[in-house]
Amino acid sequence: MNNTMDYSRYFSIARQNYKLFLVGMSAGAVAGLASGFGVPFFIQKVFKNIFEDTGNEYAFSYLILVSSLLPVIFIVRGIASYINQYFLQWAIQNILMEIRHRLFEKLQRLPISFFERRSSGDLMAKLVGDTIQIQEAILLVARDAFIQPFTFMAGLGYLIYLAASQQQVGFLLLIVVIAPLMIFPIRYVGRHLKYRSRSLQETLGELSDVMAENLRGVVEVRSFNMQDSERNRFDDKLRKYNRFAMKMAKYYHMTQPFMELLAVTMVSIAFLYSYQKGVGFSAFAAMGAALFFTVDSLKRMAKMFNGLQRASGSFERIETVLDEEESVQDVENPIILENPEGNLVVDKLKFSYMDNAEEPDLEVDYLEIPIGTTCALVGPSGAGKSTLAKLFQRFYDPQDGQILFDNTDIRSIKKSNLRESIAFVPQSPVLFNGTVKENILLARPGASDDEVKAAARKAHAEEFILSLPEGYDSIVGENAVRLSGGQRQRLALARAFLKDAPILILDEATSALDSESEEKIQQALSELPENRTLLIIAHRFATIRMAKRILLFDKGKIRCQGDFPTLLQDDLFRRLYEVQVANISASEF
Repeated sequence: MNNTMDYSRYFSIARQNYKLFLVGMSAGAVAGLASGFGVPFFIQKVFKNIFEDTGNEYAFSYLILVSSLLPVIFIVRGIASYINQYFLQWAIQNILMEIRHRLFEKLQRLPISFFERRSSGDLMAKLVGDTIQIQEAILLVARDAFIQPFTFMAGLGYLIYLAASQQQVGFLLLIVVIAPLMIFPIRYVGRHLKYRSRSLQETLGELSDVMAENLRGVVEVRSFNMQDSERNRFDDKLRKYNRFAMKMAKYYHMTQPFMELLAVTMVSIAFLYSYQKGVGFSAFAAMGAALFFTVDSLKRMAKMFNGLQRASGSFERIETVLDEEESVQDVENPIILENPEGNLVVDKLKFSYMDNAEEPDLEVDYLEIPIGTTCALVGPSGAGKSTLAKLFQRFYDPQDGQILFDNTDIRSIKKSNLRESIAFVPQSPVLFNGTVKENILLARPGASDDEVKAAARKAHAEEFILSLPEGYDSIVGENAVRLSGGQRQRLALARAFLKDAPILILDEATSALDSESEEKIQQALSELPENRTLLIIAHRFATIRMAKRILLFDKGKIRCQGDFPTLLQDDLFRRLYEVQVANISASEF
Protein backbone atom coordinates (compact mmCIF):
# COMPACT_ATOMS: atom_id res chain seq x y z
CA MET A 1 0.00 0.00 0.00
CA ASN A 2 1.36 3.41 -0.93
CA ASN A 3 2.09 5.88 1.82
CA THR A 4 -0.08 8.47 0.05
CA MET A 5 -3.76 7.63 0.06
CA ASP A 6 -5.58 8.25 -3.22
CA TYR A 7 -8.95 9.82 -2.46
CA SER A 8 -9.89 10.38 -6.12
CA ARG A 9 -12.63 7.74 -5.95
CA TYR A 10 -14.32 9.63 -3.11
CA PHE A 11 -13.87 13.03 -4.78
CA SER A 12 -15.68 11.69 -7.85
CA ILE A 13 -18.56 10.60 -5.62
CA ALA A 14 -18.51 13.99 -3.89
CA ARG A 15 -18.83 15.78 -7.24
CA GLN A 16 -22.21 14.12 -7.70
CA ASN A 17 -23.39 16.20 -4.71
CA TYR A 18 -21.75 19.48 -5.71
CA LYS A 19 -24.96 21.52 -5.31
CA LEU A 20 -25.30 20.48 -1.67
CA PHE A 21 -21.62 21.24 -1.09
CA LEU A 22 -22.00 24.64 -2.76
CA VAL A 23 -24.85 25.68 -0.45
CA GLY A 24 -23.01 24.32 2.60
CA MET A 25 -19.73 25.98 1.65
CA SER A 26 -21.42 29.35 1.04
CA ALA A 27 -23.13 29.18 4.42
CA GLY A 28 -19.80 28.18 5.99
CA ALA A 29 -18.16 31.25 4.51
CA VAL A 30 -20.81 33.48 6.07
CA ALA A 31 -20.45 31.76 9.45
CA GLY A 32 -16.64 32.01 9.29
CA LEU A 33 -16.67 35.71 8.43
CA ALA A 34 -19.19 36.42 11.20
CA SER A 35 -16.89 34.75 13.72
CA GLY A 36 -13.40 35.72 12.60
CA PHE A 37 -14.12 39.26 11.43
CA GLY A 38 -17.55 40.31 12.74
CA VAL A 39 -16.97 39.68 16.45
CA PRO A 40 -13.52 41.38 16.72
CA PHE A 41 -14.81 44.31 14.64
CA PHE A 42 -17.80 44.72 16.96
CA ILE A 43 -15.62 44.57 20.06
CA GLN A 44 -13.17 47.15 18.80
CA LYS A 45 -15.73 49.66 17.54
CA VAL A 46 -18.11 49.39 20.49
CA PHE A 47 -15.40 49.44 23.15
CA LYS A 48 -13.64 52.36 21.49
CA ASN A 49 -16.72 54.45 20.78
CA ILE A 50 -18.67 53.71 23.95
CA PHE A 51 -16.10 53.11 26.68
CA GLU A 52 -13.03 55.03 25.55
CA ASP A 53 -14.75 58.05 23.99
CA THR A 54 -15.79 59.65 27.30
CA GLY A 55 -16.56 63.04 25.75
CA ASN A 56 -19.90 61.87 24.32
CA GLU A 57 -23.01 60.77 26.16
CA TYR A 58 -25.16 58.33 24.21
CA ALA A 59 -28.91 57.92 24.40
CA PHE A 60 -30.22 54.73 25.91
CA SER A 61 -32.04 53.84 22.67
CA TYR A 62 -28.73 54.13 20.80
CA LEU A 63 -27.03 51.87 23.33
CA ILE A 64 -29.81 49.31 22.86
CA LEU A 65 -29.28 49.44 19.09
CA VAL A 66 -25.52 49.04 19.43
CA SER A 67 -25.73 46.22 21.96
CA SER A 68 -28.15 44.32 19.72
CA LEU A 69 -25.52 44.12 16.99
CA LEU A 70 -23.62 41.33 18.78
CA PRO A 71 -26.71 39.06 19.07
CA VAL A 72 -27.43 39.81 15.42
CA ILE A 73 -23.90 38.69 14.48
CA PHE A 74 -24.38 35.45 16.42
CA ILE A 75 -27.84 34.92 14.93
CA VAL A 76 -26.35 35.23 11.44
CA ARG A 77 -23.49 32.97 12.52
CA GLY A 78 -25.90 30.40 14.00
CA ILE A 79 -28.24 30.28 10.98
CA ALA A 80 -25.31 30.04 8.58
CA SER A 81 -23.72 27.28 10.70
CA TYR A 82 -27.00 25.34 10.75
CA ILE A 83 -27.37 25.57 6.96
CA ASN A 84 -23.72 24.62 6.58
CA GLN A 85 -24.03 21.52 8.80
CA TYR A 86 -27.38 20.35 7.42
CA PHE A 87 -26.47 20.53 3.73
CA LEU A 88 -22.99 19.13 4.23
CA GLN A 89 -24.29 16.22 6.29
CA TRP A 90 -26.86 15.60 3.55
CA ALA A 91 -24.01 15.40 1.04
CA ILE A 92 -21.89 13.24 3.36
CA GLN A 93 -24.73 10.76 3.93
CA ASN A 94 -25.14 10.47 0.16
CA ILE A 95 -21.41 9.78 -0.18
CA LEU A 96 -21.47 7.14 2.56
CA MET A 97 -24.52 5.51 1.03
CA GLU A 98 -22.69 5.29 -2.29
CA ILE A 99 -19.53 3.89 -0.66
CA ARG A 100 -21.51 1.19 1.16
CA HIS A 101 -23.45 0.44 -2.03
CA ARG A 102 -20.26 0.07 -4.07
CA LEU A 103 -18.61 -2.06 -1.41
CA PHE A 104 -21.57 -4.44 -1.10
CA GLU A 105 -22.09 -4.51 -4.86
CA LYS A 106 -18.41 -5.37 -5.38
CA LEU A 107 -18.73 -8.23 -2.90
CA GLN A 108 -21.54 -9.64 -5.05
CA ARG A 109 -19.23 -9.73 -8.09
CA LEU A 110 -16.05 -11.04 -6.53
CA PRO A 111 -15.21 -14.71 -7.17
CA ILE A 112 -15.63 -17.46 -4.59
CA SER A 113 -11.84 -17.61 -4.20
CA PHE A 114 -11.86 -14.12 -2.66
CA PHE A 115 -14.12 -15.26 0.18
CA GLU A 116 -12.15 -18.45 0.71
CA ARG A 117 -9.04 -16.34 1.39
CA ARG A 118 -10.73 -14.02 3.89
CA SER A 119 -12.71 -14.39 7.07
CA SER A 120 -16.35 -13.32 7.20
CA GLY A 121 -15.70 -11.40 10.42
CA ASP A 122 -13.08 -9.20 8.76
CA LEU A 123 -15.37 -8.53 5.79
CA MET A 124 -18.16 -7.56 8.18
CA ALA A 125 -15.75 -5.23 9.98
CA LYS A 126 -14.96 -3.57 6.64
CA LEU A 127 -18.60 -3.26 5.62
CA VAL A 128 -19.74 -1.92 9.00
CA GLY A 129 -16.85 -0.89 11.26
CA ASP A 130 -14.63 0.72 8.63
CA THR A 131 -17.49 2.63 7.04
CA ILE A 132 -18.46 3.95 10.48
CA GLN A 133 -14.89 5.18 10.96
CA ILE A 134 -15.10 6.89 7.57
CA GLN A 135 -18.48 8.35 8.49
CA GLU A 136 -17.06 9.90 11.66
CA ALA A 137 -14.09 11.32 9.76
CA ILE A 138 -16.21 12.77 6.95
CA LEU A 139 -18.72 14.25 9.40
CA LEU A 140 -15.80 15.91 11.17
CA VAL A 141 -14.69 17.31 7.83
CA ALA A 142 -18.23 18.42 7.05
CA ARG A 143 -18.44 20.25 10.36
CA ASP A 144 -15.18 22.17 10.00
CA ALA A 145 -13.83 22.05 6.45
CA PHE A 146 -16.02 24.87 5.14
CA ILE A 147 -16.23 27.05 8.25
CA GLN A 148 -12.82 26.99 9.91
CA PRO A 149 -10.73 28.06 6.88
CA PHE A 150 -12.95 31.13 6.47
CA THR A 151 -12.83 31.79 10.21
CA PHE A 152 -9.05 31.48 10.18
CA MET A 153 -8.64 33.79 7.19
CA ALA A 154 -11.13 36.30 8.59
CA GLY A 155 -9.41 36.35 12.00
CA LEU A 156 -5.96 36.61 10.45
CA GLY A 157 -7.21 39.30 8.11
CA TYR A 158 -8.51 41.33 11.01
CA LEU A 159 -5.20 40.94 12.84
CA ILE A 160 -3.46 42.34 9.76
CA TYR A 161 -6.03 45.16 9.63
CA LEU A 162 -5.42 45.96 13.30
CA ALA A 163 -1.65 45.89 12.91
CA ALA A 164 -1.87 48.24 9.94
CA SER A 165 -4.41 50.63 11.49
CA GLN A 166 -2.51 50.77 14.78
CA GLN A 167 0.80 50.97 12.92
CA GLN A 168 2.06 47.92 14.83
CA VAL A 169 3.95 46.02 12.17
CA GLY A 170 6.08 44.38 14.86
CA PHE A 171 3.07 42.54 16.22
CA LEU A 172 2.27 41.21 12.76
CA LEU A 173 5.85 39.99 12.37
CA LEU A 174 5.59 38.28 15.76
CA ILE A 175 2.46 36.43 14.60
CA VAL A 176 4.24 35.35 11.40
CA VAL A 177 7.12 33.92 13.45
CA ILE A 178 4.97 32.06 15.99
CA ALA A 179 2.24 30.72 13.65
CA PRO A 180 4.40 28.06 11.89
CA LEU A 181 5.04 26.43 15.27
CA MET A 182 1.45 25.17 15.13
CA ILE A 183 2.25 22.96 12.14
CA PHE A 184 4.76 20.72 13.89
CA PRO A 185 2.39 19.02 16.40
CA ILE A 186 -0.19 18.54 13.64
CA ARG A 187 2.29 16.72 11.40
CA TYR A 188 3.77 14.70 14.26
CA VAL A 189 0.39 13.51 15.52
CA GLY A 190 -0.98 12.89 12.02
CA ARG A 191 1.95 10.65 11.10
CA HIS A 192 1.44 8.46 14.17
CA LEU A 193 -2.33 8.31 13.70
CA LYS A 194 -1.99 7.11 10.12
CA TYR A 195 0.49 4.44 11.20
CA ARG A 196 -1.78 3.13 13.98
CA SER A 197 -5.07 3.42 12.10
CA ARG A 198 -4.75 0.35 9.88
CA SER A 199 -3.53 -1.80 12.78
CA LEU A 200 -6.55 -0.75 14.83
CA GLN A 201 -9.03 -1.67 12.09
CA GLU A 202 -7.28 -4.97 11.32
CA THR A 203 -7.52 -5.88 15.00
CA LEU A 204 -11.21 -5.00 14.92
CA GLY A 205 -11.56 -7.44 12.00
CA GLU A 206 -9.86 -10.17 14.05
CA LEU A 207 -12.16 -9.43 16.99
CA SER A 208 -15.23 -9.59 14.74
CA ASP A 209 -14.03 -12.88 13.28
CA VAL A 210 -13.67 -14.48 16.72
CA MET A 211 -17.18 -13.35 17.62
CA ALA A 212 -18.64 -14.59 14.32
CA GLU A 213 -16.97 -18.00 14.71
CA ASN A 214 -18.24 -18.31 18.27
CA LEU A 215 -21.82 -17.53 17.24
CA ARG A 216 -21.68 -19.95 14.28
CA GLY A 217 -20.26 -22.71 16.45
CA VAL A 218 -22.44 -22.19 19.52
CA VAL A 219 -23.37 -25.89 19.65
CA GLU A 220 -19.76 -27.08 19.30
CA VAL A 221 -18.55 -24.59 21.91
CA ARG A 222 -20.91 -26.01 24.50
CA SER A 223 -20.51 -29.61 23.38
CA PHE A 224 -16.73 -29.50 23.86
CA ASN A 225 -16.86 -27.20 26.92
CA MET A 226 -14.92 -24.55 25.05
CA GLN A 227 -16.48 -21.58 26.85
CA ASP A 228 -13.34 -20.73 28.82
CA SER A 229 -10.96 -21.09 25.88
CA GLU A 230 -13.28 -19.04 23.67
CA ARG A 231 -13.56 -16.39 26.38
CA ASN A 232 -9.77 -16.24 26.62
CA ARG A 233 -9.40 -16.05 22.84
CA PHE A 234 -11.91 -13.21 22.68
CA ASP A 235 -10.30 -11.39 25.62
CA ASP A 236 -6.86 -11.61 23.97
CA LYS A 237 -8.19 -9.94 20.82
CA LEU A 238 -10.15 -7.44 22.91
CA ARG A 239 -7.06 -6.44 24.91
CA LYS A 240 -5.07 -6.11 21.67
CA TYR A 241 -7.78 -3.88 20.21
CA ASN A 242 -7.87 -1.76 23.37
CA ARG A 243 -4.08 -1.31 23.28
CA PHE A 244 -4.23 0.03 19.74
CA ALA A 245 -7.26 2.18 20.60
CA MET A 246 -5.43 3.77 23.52
CA LYS A 247 -2.37 4.41 21.36
CA MET A 248 -4.66 6.16 18.89
CA ALA A 249 -6.24 8.14 21.73
CA LYS A 250 -2.82 9.13 23.08
CA TYR A 251 -1.88 10.84 19.84
CA TYR A 252 -5.37 12.00 18.84
CA HIS A 253 -5.93 13.98 22.05
CA MET A 254 -2.39 15.37 22.14
CA THR A 255 -3.04 18.20 19.69
CA GLN A 256 -5.73 20.13 21.56
CA PRO A 257 -3.84 20.94 24.81
CA PHE A 258 -0.73 21.91 22.83
CA MET A 259 -2.73 24.22 20.58
CA GLU A 260 -4.56 25.75 23.55
CA LEU A 261 -1.24 26.37 25.31
CA LEU A 262 0.09 28.04 22.18
CA ALA A 263 -3.08 30.13 21.91
CA VAL A 264 -2.98 31.50 25.45
CA THR A 265 0.76 32.11 25.04
CA MET A 266 0.00 34.25 22.00
CA VAL A 267 -2.71 36.14 23.90
CA SER A 268 -0.25 36.76 26.75
CA ILE A 269 2.35 38.01 24.30
CA ALA A 270 -0.29 40.24 22.71
CA PHE A 271 -1.14 41.59 26.17
CA LEU A 272 2.50 42.44 26.96
CA TYR A 273 3.03 43.92 23.52
CA SER A 274 -0.13 46.03 23.70
CA TYR A 275 0.78 47.37 27.14
CA GLN A 276 4.34 48.23 26.15
CA LYS A 277 3.23 49.94 22.94
CA GLY A 278 0.30 51.77 24.55
CA VAL A 279 -2.35 50.07 22.46
CA GLY A 280 -5.81 50.92 23.78
CA PHE A 281 -8.05 48.39 25.50
CA SER A 282 -10.53 48.23 22.62
CA ALA A 283 -7.78 47.39 20.16
CA PHE A 284 -6.32 44.83 22.58
CA ALA A 285 -9.76 43.21 23.14
CA ALA A 286 -10.36 43.03 19.40
CA MET A 287 -6.86 41.61 18.98
CA GLY A 288 -7.58 38.96 21.62
CA ALA A 289 -10.90 38.00 19.97
CA ALA A 290 -9.26 37.77 16.54
CA LEU A 291 -6.45 35.66 18.01
CA PHE A 292 -8.98 33.37 19.69
CA PHE A 293 -10.93 32.72 16.49
CA THR A 294 -7.74 32.35 14.44
CA VAL A 295 -6.11 29.83 16.76
CA ASP A 296 -9.40 28.04 17.54
CA SER A 297 -10.10 27.56 13.84
CA LEU A 298 -6.57 26.27 13.34
CA LYS A 299 -7.05 23.88 16.25
CA ARG A 300 -10.28 22.56 14.73
CA MET A 301 -8.64 22.16 11.34
CA ALA A 302 -5.85 20.19 13.04
CA LYS A 303 -8.45 17.97 14.68
CA MET A 304 -10.12 17.50 11.29
CA PHE A 305 -6.81 16.57 9.67
CA ASN A 306 -6.00 14.12 12.43
CA GLY A 307 -9.48 12.65 12.14
CA LEU A 308 -8.80 11.93 8.47
CA GLN A 309 -5.48 10.35 9.39
CA ARG A 310 -7.27 8.28 12.02
CA ALA A 311 -9.65 6.97 9.36
CA SER A 312 -6.93 6.42 6.75
CA GLY A 313 -6.62 2.76 7.74
CA SER A 314 -10.35 2.29 7.12
CA PHE A 315 -10.06 3.96 3.71
CA GLU A 316 -7.16 1.65 2.82
CA ARG A 317 -8.97 -1.50 3.97
CA ILE A 318 -12.05 -0.62 1.92
CA GLU A 319 -9.82 0.15 -1.06
CA THR A 320 -8.43 -3.41 -0.90
CA VAL A 321 -11.96 -4.67 -1.61
CA LEU A 322 -12.95 -2.05 -4.19
CA ASP A 323 -9.66 -2.59 -6.07
CA GLU A 324 -9.79 -6.40 -5.89
CA GLU A 325 -9.51 -7.96 -9.32
CA GLU A 326 -12.64 -9.67 -10.60
CA SER A 327 -10.93 -12.77 -11.95
CA VAL A 328 -14.17 -14.38 -13.17
CA GLN A 329 -15.83 -11.80 -15.42
CA ASP A 330 -18.23 -11.80 -18.32
CA VAL A 331 -16.64 -11.25 -21.68
CA GLU A 332 -17.69 -8.28 -23.76
CA ASN A 333 -21.05 -9.09 -25.39
CA PRO A 334 -21.53 -12.48 -23.68
CA ILE A 335 -23.71 -15.19 -25.17
CA ILE A 336 -27.16 -15.86 -23.71
CA LEU A 337 -28.45 -19.39 -24.27
CA GLU A 338 -32.09 -19.13 -25.27
CA ASN A 339 -32.98 -22.81 -24.77
CA PRO A 340 -30.20 -24.47 -22.76
CA GLU A 341 -30.24 -28.28 -22.92
CA GLY A 342 -27.47 -29.43 -20.57
CA ASN A 343 -24.81 -31.15 -22.64
CA LEU A 344 -21.41 -30.87 -20.88
CA VAL A 345 -17.93 -31.40 -22.34
CA VAL A 346 -14.61 -30.99 -20.55
CA ASP A 347 -11.57 -30.75 -22.80
CA LYS A 348 -7.89 -30.74 -21.67
CA LEU A 349 -8.76 -29.04 -18.40
CA LYS A 350 -6.21 -28.13 -15.74
CA PHE A 351 -7.10 -26.22 -12.60
CA SER A 352 -5.23 -25.24 -9.43
CA TYR A 353 -6.53 -23.28 -6.46
CA MET A 354 -3.06 -21.85 -5.85
CA ASP A 355 -1.11 -19.97 -8.47
CA ASN A 356 2.14 -21.60 -9.61
CA ALA A 357 1.19 -24.94 -8.02
CA GLU A 358 3.48 -27.81 -8.98
CA GLU A 359 0.57 -30.20 -9.59
CA PRO A 360 -2.98 -29.21 -10.63
CA ASP A 361 -5.81 -29.89 -8.19
CA LEU A 362 -7.90 -31.19 -11.08
CA GLU A 363 -6.83 -32.47 -14.48
CA VAL A 364 -9.29 -33.91 -17.01
CA ASP A 365 -8.16 -34.86 -20.51
CA TYR A 366 -11.64 -35.32 -22.00
CA LEU A 367 -15.08 -35.87 -20.52
CA GLU A 368 -18.51 -35.70 -22.09
CA ILE A 369 -21.76 -35.86 -20.13
CA PRO A 370 -24.61 -35.97 -22.66
CA ILE A 371 -28.07 -34.49 -22.11
CA GLY A 372 -30.23 -36.59 -19.78
CA THR A 373 -27.33 -38.48 -18.17
CA THR A 374 -27.47 -39.41 -14.50
CA CYS A 375 -23.80 -39.34 -13.52
CA ALA A 376 -22.28 -40.02 -10.09
CA LEU A 377 -18.95 -38.52 -9.04
CA VAL A 378 -17.23 -40.64 -6.39
CA GLY A 379 -13.83 -40.92 -4.80
CA PRO A 380 -11.88 -40.03 -1.65
CA SER A 381 -12.24 -36.58 -0.08
CA GLY A 382 -10.21 -33.96 -1.93
CA ALA A 383 -10.07 -35.98 -5.13
CA GLY A 384 -11.62 -33.18 -7.25
CA LYS A 385 -15.34 -34.02 -7.36
CA SER A 386 -16.67 -30.77 -5.84
CA THR A 387 -14.03 -28.79 -7.71
CA LEU A 388 -15.44 -29.99 -11.03
CA ALA A 389 -18.96 -29.05 -9.88
CA LYS A 390 -17.74 -25.52 -9.04
CA LEU A 391 -16.02 -25.21 -12.40
CA PHE A 392 -19.25 -26.19 -14.19
CA GLN A 393 -20.93 -23.19 -12.49
CA ARG A 394 -17.92 -20.97 -13.25
CA PHE A 395 -17.14 -20.16 -9.63
CA TYR A 396 -13.56 -20.47 -10.92
CA ASP A 397 -11.95 -20.47 -14.35
CA PRO A 398 -9.47 -23.21 -15.30
CA GLN A 399 -5.89 -22.26 -16.05
CA ASP A 400 -5.90 -24.48 -19.15
CA GLY A 401 -8.52 -26.17 -21.30
CA GLN A 402 -12.21 -25.44 -21.53
CA ILE A 403 -15.67 -26.51 -20.43
CA LEU A 404 -18.41 -26.53 -23.05
CA PHE A 405 -22.09 -26.11 -22.26
CA ASP A 406 -24.17 -27.06 -25.27
CA ASN A 407 -21.03 -26.77 -27.44
CA THR A 408 -20.33 -23.22 -26.13
CA ASP A 409 -17.35 -22.32 -23.95
CA ILE A 410 -18.86 -21.34 -20.60
CA ARG A 411 -16.46 -18.37 -20.40
CA SER A 412 -18.33 -16.80 -23.32
CA ILE A 413 -21.75 -17.38 -21.72
CA LYS A 414 -23.20 -14.68 -19.48
CA LYS A 415 -22.57 -15.86 -15.92
CA SER A 416 -26.12 -15.23 -14.72
CA ASN A 417 -27.50 -17.13 -17.71
CA LEU A 418 -25.17 -20.08 -17.08
CA ARG A 419 -26.14 -20.30 -13.43
CA GLU A 420 -29.83 -20.01 -14.25
CA SER A 421 -29.32 -23.21 -16.23
CA ILE A 422 -27.89 -25.13 -13.27
CA ALA A 423 -29.61 -26.05 -9.99
CA PHE A 424 -27.07 -26.72 -7.24
CA VAL A 425 -27.62 -28.27 -3.81
CA PRO A 426 -24.55 -28.25 -1.53
CA GLN A 427 -23.98 -30.51 1.46
CA SER A 428 -24.61 -27.66 3.91
CA PRO A 429 -27.20 -25.44 2.20
CA VAL A 430 -27.78 -21.91 3.45
CA LEU A 431 -31.32 -20.85 4.23
CA PHE A 432 -32.05 -17.18 4.80
CA ASN A 433 -33.91 -15.73 7.76
CA GLY A 434 -37.29 -15.67 6.08
CA THR A 435 -40.25 -17.97 5.69
CA VAL A 436 -40.13 -21.51 4.30
CA LYS A 437 -41.98 -20.32 1.20
CA GLU A 438 -39.57 -17.41 0.64
CA ASN A 439 -36.58 -19.75 0.86
CA ILE A 440 -38.02 -22.11 -1.74
CA LEU A 441 -39.02 -19.21 -3.99
CA LEU A 442 -35.39 -18.04 -4.23
CA ALA A 443 -35.01 -20.49 -7.11
CA ARG A 444 -37.86 -18.96 -9.14
CA PRO A 445 -39.44 -15.88 -7.54
CA GLY A 446 -42.39 -15.84 -9.93
CA ALA A 447 -43.54 -19.40 -9.16
CA SER A 448 -47.10 -19.98 -7.96
CA ASP A 449 -48.08 -21.41 -4.57
CA ASP A 450 -49.06 -24.67 -6.27
CA GLU A 451 -45.62 -24.96 -7.89
CA VAL A 452 -43.91 -24.28 -4.54
CA LYS A 453 -45.95 -26.98 -2.83
CA ALA A 454 -45.36 -29.45 -5.69
CA ALA A 455 -41.58 -28.93 -5.35
CA ALA A 456 -41.81 -29.41 -1.57
CA ARG A 457 -43.75 -32.65 -2.02
CA LYS A 458 -41.23 -33.92 -4.54
CA ALA A 459 -38.46 -33.24 -1.98
CA HIS A 460 -40.56 -34.96 0.72
CA ALA A 461 -40.51 -31.75 2.75
CA GLU A 462 -44.20 -30.91 2.93
CA GLU A 463 -44.90 -33.22 5.87
CA PHE A 464 -42.52 -31.42 8.21
CA ILE A 465 -43.41 -27.99 6.72
CA LEU A 466 -47.08 -28.47 7.61
CA SER A 467 -46.08 -29.47 11.15
CA LEU A 468 -44.45 -26.05 11.67
CA PRO A 469 -46.55 -23.41 13.52
CA GLU A 470 -47.27 -21.32 10.41
CA GLY A 471 -46.68 -23.97 7.75
CA TYR A 472 -45.14 -22.47 4.62
CA ASP A 473 -45.20 -19.03 6.30
CA SER A 474 -43.07 -20.18 9.26
CA ILE A 475 -39.83 -18.27 9.86
CA VAL A 476 -36.87 -20.63 9.64
CA GLY A 477 -34.61 -18.43 11.83
CA GLU A 478 -31.09 -17.21 11.20
CA ASN A 479 -29.15 -19.95 9.40
CA ALA A 480 -32.30 -22.09 9.81
CA VAL A 481 -31.42 -22.94 13.42
CA ARG A 482 -34.99 -24.09 14.02
CA LEU A 483 -34.63 -26.87 11.45
CA SER A 484 -32.65 -30.10 11.52
CA GLY A 485 -29.90 -30.83 9.01
CA GLY A 486 -32.16 -33.17 7.08
CA GLN A 487 -34.96 -30.61 6.97
CA ARG A 488 -32.59 -27.97 5.63
CA GLN A 489 -31.42 -30.35 2.92
CA ARG A 490 -34.98 -31.16 1.90
CA LEU A 491 -35.85 -27.46 1.59
CA ALA A 492 -32.72 -26.97 -0.53
CA LEU A 493 -33.82 -29.89 -2.72
CA ALA A 494 -37.30 -28.36 -3.02
CA ARG A 495 -35.63 -25.14 -4.13
CA ALA A 496 -33.66 -27.05 -6.78
CA PHE A 497 -36.75 -28.92 -8.00
CA LEU A 498 -38.64 -25.62 -8.30
CA LYS A 499 -35.83 -24.14 -10.41
CA ASP A 500 -36.36 -26.94 -12.94
CA ALA A 501 -33.01 -26.26 -14.63
CA PRO A 502 -31.61 -28.52 -17.37
CA ILE A 503 -28.70 -29.49 -15.08
CA LEU A 504 -29.07 -30.53 -11.43
CA ILE A 505 -25.94 -30.94 -9.29
CA LEU A 506 -26.24 -32.58 -5.87
CA ASP A 507 -23.09 -32.29 -3.74
CA GLU A 508 -23.70 -34.68 -0.81
CA ALA A 509 -27.20 -33.21 -0.83
CA THR A 510 -28.78 -36.20 0.96
CA SER A 511 -26.03 -36.85 3.51
CA ALA A 512 -28.19 -35.68 6.45
CA LEU A 513 -31.26 -37.73 5.46
CA ASP A 514 -32.29 -41.04 6.96
CA SER A 515 -32.43 -44.10 4.71
CA GLU A 516 -36.19 -43.89 4.17
CA SER A 517 -36.08 -40.20 3.19
CA GLU A 518 -33.07 -40.79 0.95
CA GLU A 519 -34.90 -43.60 -0.82
CA LYS A 520 -37.87 -41.31 -1.46
CA ILE A 521 -35.57 -38.60 -2.81
CA GLN A 522 -33.95 -41.15 -5.10
CA GLN A 523 -37.39 -42.07 -6.36
CA ALA A 524 -38.11 -38.38 -7.07
CA LEU A 525 -34.79 -38.03 -8.88
CA SER A 526 -35.49 -41.08 -10.99
CA GLU A 527 -38.74 -39.45 -12.10
CA LEU A 528 -37.00 -36.36 -13.48
CA PRO A 529 -37.63 -35.79 -17.20
CA GLU A 530 -35.27 -37.62 -19.52
CA ASN A 531 -33.81 -34.36 -20.82
CA ARG A 532 -32.46 -33.39 -17.38
CA THR A 533 -28.74 -33.91 -16.71
CA LEU A 534 -28.15 -35.05 -13.13
CA LEU A 535 -24.73 -34.97 -11.43
CA ILE A 536 -24.56 -36.65 -8.02
CA ILE A 537 -21.54 -36.22 -5.73
CA ALA A 538 -21.99 -38.78 -3.00
CA HIS A 539 -20.27 -41.24 -0.69
CA ARG A 540 -23.36 -43.33 -0.05
CA PHE A 541 -23.44 -46.23 -2.47
CA ALA A 542 -27.21 -46.48 -2.18
CA THR A 543 -27.33 -43.14 -4.01
CA ILE A 544 -24.49 -43.97 -6.37
CA ARG A 545 -26.25 -47.15 -7.60
CA MET A 546 -29.00 -45.13 -9.27
CA ALA A 547 -26.49 -43.55 -11.66
CA LYS A 548 -26.12 -45.10 -15.08
CA ARG A 549 -22.62 -43.67 -15.28
CA ILE A 550 -20.04 -43.33 -12.50
CA LEU A 551 -16.82 -41.29 -12.54
CA LEU A 552 -14.17 -42.38 -10.03
CA PHE A 553 -11.87 -39.52 -9.00
CA ASP A 554 -8.46 -40.02 -7.42
CA LYS A 555 -5.76 -37.40 -6.77
CA GLY A 556 -7.38 -34.82 -9.05
CA LYS A 557 -7.93 -37.12 -12.01
CA ILE A 558 -10.68 -39.37 -13.32
CA ARG A 559 -9.26 -42.80 -12.57
CA CYS A 560 -11.94 -44.74 -14.42
CA GLN A 561 -15.60 -44.57 -15.41
CA GLY A 562 -18.47 -46.89 -16.22
CA ASP A 563 -21.52 -48.46 -14.58
CA PHE A 564 -21.58 -49.93 -11.07
CA PRO A 565 -20.52 -53.51 -11.96
CA THR A 566 -17.68 -52.17 -14.11
CA LEU A 567 -16.37 -49.88 -11.34
CA LEU A 568 -16.39 -52.75 -8.82
CA GLN A 569 -13.49 -54.24 -10.73
CA ASP A 570 -11.34 -51.26 -9.69
CA ASP A 571 -9.39 -51.75 -6.43
CA LEU A 572 -10.06 -48.23 -5.07
CA PHE A 573 -13.78 -48.30 -5.84
CA ARG A 574 -14.17 -51.80 -4.39
CA ARG A 575 -12.28 -50.77 -1.25
CA LEU A 576 -14.53 -47.72 -0.76
CA TYR A 577 -17.59 -49.90 -1.28
CA GLU A 578 -16.44 -52.63 1.14
CA VAL A 579 -15.61 -50.07 3.86
CA GLN A 580 -19.07 -48.57 3.62
CA VAL A 581 -20.77 -52.00 3.63
CA ALA A 582 -18.76 -52.91 6.73
CA ASN A 583 -19.75 -49.67 8.45
CA ILE A 584 -23.41 -50.21 7.67
CA SER A 585 -23.26 -53.79 9.00
CA ALA A 586 -21.51 -52.62 12.18
CA SER A 587 -24.11 -49.92 12.79
CA GLU A 588 -26.96 -52.40 12.32
CA PHE A 589 -25.28 -54.81 14.73
